Amino acid sequence: MRKKGISRIAVLLGIGAICGMLGTTGRYVYAENMTTATAAIEESTGDITPATGYEVSENAGPELYTSDEKLALQSTSNDTSQSGTWENVTWTLSGTTLTISGKGDMPDASSSDKAPWYTLDVEKVVIKSGITKIGSQNFVEMYDITDVTYPNTLKEIGEAAFYGCTKLQEVVLPSSVKTIRSGAYCDCKAVTRIEIPGVTDLGSYAFQNNCPTTFTIPAGVTSISPLVFFGNTTIESYTVAAGNTAYVARNGVVYSKDQSELVMYPFNGGTGSFTIPSNVKEIGDYAFYNNISLNTVNFSNVTTLGEGAFYMSGLSGTLTLSDKISEAGNFAFQGCTKITTVKFGKGMKESAYSMFEKCTGITSIDFGGLTSLGMRTFLGCNSLVEVTVPATIKSWDGSVFNSCQKLVTFRGMGLEYVTYADFAQCYALTDVYLPKVKEIYRQAFANCPSLKQITLPASTQFVDENAFAKDVVITCNNNQLVRFGYNGFRYAETIQIKGKRYYTKAFEVLDKVNAERAKNGLDALTMDTGLLETAMIRAGEQAVLFSHTRPDGASCFSADKNMIAENIAINQTTSESVMDSWMNSTGHRENILDEDYTSIGVGCFYINGTYTWVQCFGSNTDAQTAEKQADRTITQNINIPKKKFTEAITTDGIVWGDVETYSYKFVIQMDKDTYTAGKSVNAKVVLVNPGFSMYCPFTSGNITWSSDKKSVATVDKNGKIAFVGGGKVTITAKTKYHETSLTLTVQGKLQVTKTTPTLTLKNKTVTYTGKGKKIGAASVKGAAGKITYKYYSDSKCTKRLSTYPSKVGTYYVIASAKATATSNSAKSNVAKLMIKKSNPMKVKVASKTYKAKKSTGNLNKKHSFIIGVKNAKGKVTYSRSKASKAYITVSKKGKVTVRKGTPKGTYTITVKAKGTSKYRGKSKKITIKVS
Repeated sequence: MRKKGISRIAVLLGIGAICGMLGTTGRYVYAENMTTATAAIEESTGDITPATGYEVSENAGPELYTSDEKLALQSTSNDTSQSGTWENVTWTLSGTTLTISGKGDMPDASSSDKAPWYTLDVEKVVIKSGITKIGSQNFVEMYDITDVTYPNTLKEIGEAAFYGCTKLQEVVLPSSVKTIRSGAYCDCKAVTRIEIPGVTDLGSYAFQNNCPTTFTIPAGVTSISPLVFFGNTTIESYTVAAGNTAYVARNGVVYSKDQSELVMYPFNGGTGSFTIPSNVKEIGDYAFYNNISLNTVNFSNVTTLGEGAFYMSGLSGTLTLSDKISEAGNFAFQGCTKITTVKFGKGMKESAYSMFEKCTGITSIDFGGLTSLGMRTFLGCNSLVEVTVPATIKSWDGSVFNSCQKLVTFRGMGLEYVTYADFAQCYALTDVYLPKVKEIYRQAFANCPSLKQITLPASTQFVDENAFAKDVVITCNNNQLVRFGYNGFRYAETIQIKGKRYYTKAFEVLDKVNAERAKNGLDALTMDTGLLETAMIRAGEQAVLFSHTRPDGASCFSADKNMIAENIAINQTTSESVMDSWMNSTGHRENILDEDYTSIGVGCFYINGTYTWVQCFGSNTDAQTAEKQADRTITQNINIPKKKFTEAITTDGIVWGDVETYSYKFVIQMDKDTYTAGKSVNAKVVLVNPGFSMYCPFTSGNITWSSDKKSVATVDKNGKIAFVGGGKVTITAKTKYHETSLTLTVQGKLQVTKTTPTLTLKNKTVTYTGKGKKIGAASVKGAAGKITYKYYSDSKCTKRLSTYPSKVGTYYVIASAKATATSNSAKSNVAKLMIKKSNPMKVKVASKTYKAKKSTGNLNKKHSFIIGVKNAKGKVTYSRSKASKAYITVSKKGKVTVRKGTPKGTYTITVKAKGTSKYRGKSKKITIKVS
């Protein structure tokens, strides 16, 4: 079956019509059934890859011929000569010896412009004096060449010049040669001797897959990479020529001149362990690449690991990164299949891109001081069974544990973000614990067939609909999130739109579709009951978001499992006009005339003066023919996200380039366009369709209204705005997650009927301190202006005090409210403010304790005492607590009697001095404890 597509179109109407946009007509793949047999889903940067060796361009070299085949080819050619010219050089072939002479640089060859001798049977090449450069691909894949003689005039060997000369045995160049380009002797697998004393510029992969056992870095080389010998396994030691200012060699290992960087370790430099010298701070790019005999490394004082430092090396067992190592380059240990345990030190905070990718032997990880993991850090580590990432790691880049095929249990104790394809292809994964997670992105757990269920914490804020397979049961403890799409969660609120479904127009479209198919010799489509309902739902959704993405951010295909393609349109008013638009658009027409489709659903929805149209296509063989229905008005519930969201991705792989984003905006509309004090208007909130910029009216139980200046306008819960005064006012409408405001200028002034507030003051007694005293605040009923208080020394309130009263005595207070634009002035009642001295009453006995008899827990005899009140002002009275009345008596003179048999407990007597006109009352509690 061909790829199925989704397409959209918009029609722009004439002057005064809603502004729209012309839809694209792209065709998108909808992958209904992804299995472990599909291509692996993983994230990469696209432009960062480890060293993979040198290759000439496709078809760059000659076909591989035997000697006899080459002769046969020549004998059938129009040109049978064994000599010739090629631009500025001449050549002759005598036997199997090719002699080349001329002046200057030899021409470059390529896959389309090959050297004239490339099909000849050549074993020896003699290049005469005068030649200054051997051009690119001059002898590419001339497999029989065993020997080359170079002139002293030669300065440069071009890129891939001797690529694939598999019988060439040595490269011994005169001192005149300064430059060897990339891949010059690549795949010359018989070369065991290399001498290049005058070279100063040595390209990567120059001697790829050569087999020397030693190599001397020339004196003039100031920059070199182990990739010069990519694929080598034979070099046992390096030396550095005298006079080199950049490098030194110690025990066969190359270091920078100051020995702070280890540059190259020989590929076959011995077995066992190696201790980095203490003065080395950095291990260079690919320094230990492909050294399969080295098992362990002591990093000493190293702080930095270069790109691919141990790429595909033989390190085995436990790898301990010291606390001093703070930085590592991409692919640092990629492909080290014998490492079983990784221990990060405290110095490194973030692992590098693909740092341990395809280290298939790793079974355990100590994350040390890491706070983040780079993309693909542990991708393809197939021996990992259980991983616990500490709480210090809160975020990472994509595909971190991708394709860890034996991983069963994962715990991310502090992980807040799970990104694209982090656990894709973890076929054995069954248990995932993410107690702090906030967001989980697309394909995070794709192709994880063993994962059946997961519980997400209350901290969860977003789960992409394709983060998990559709059949994974997700329990989310954040009950504020709303499900969307296949298996997603996000913050969203529900709105209702009211419009009319036109079934008559939908069936008109069906007739026109089948007429077009008949013209092209195709079978008619069946209006399927399920797809018809889906299309009507999708047509309603187009009024909120004109897109193949649903209003809640889900893929359109989540609306119906039987839908495999979709056409949409907006603003056409008839079935004829919408079909004309679709048939004149390539993508839409391809859907309508697809030979694999057997069923269809057509939706037509009308709201606020706009028609929206949808076609949903299917290929289900058990389609149920839909019956025609009467057109009807419906109310449709639609969820809209809280935040900005992207278009739904209908493919599984990485999406390169920009992705459409949407966010919902709202505007306030009025039923009148003039605003005058004393009048009112009705306001409503409408949604702005982010895919077409049309206004869509809606209702919601979450809308609240407010005014920032109630002296100008008030607004009720239904959006009715009453203008009460002139000036500017901002009206705000809020839904659960969204809000919009509108600033209005109101003309005129409103004649207001003033009200009179009621002010009440209460009497108050305070203790004399020598400082001024205030009465309590007045209680106010009704709108009132500023409240002020006046204090008087007489009850008729004729003698006003200039300050707050401070002496012992009785004072009189009146509260007054100032008049405003809406309220009259008012006065309170006259209240008393009494200032009295503190009562000096004291008691001789404040507490008594008596021991009860152990056997009974009660007093075994009667006890009595005199409280002894002194200096009391005012009448003294005594009262007993409720518990005391049964066992204790007190006389008017303060004699207390505790009866025999009183049980254990605490009893109280309150002594109260009533006070006088100058002294306040006072109370004192006497405690009697029986224990």
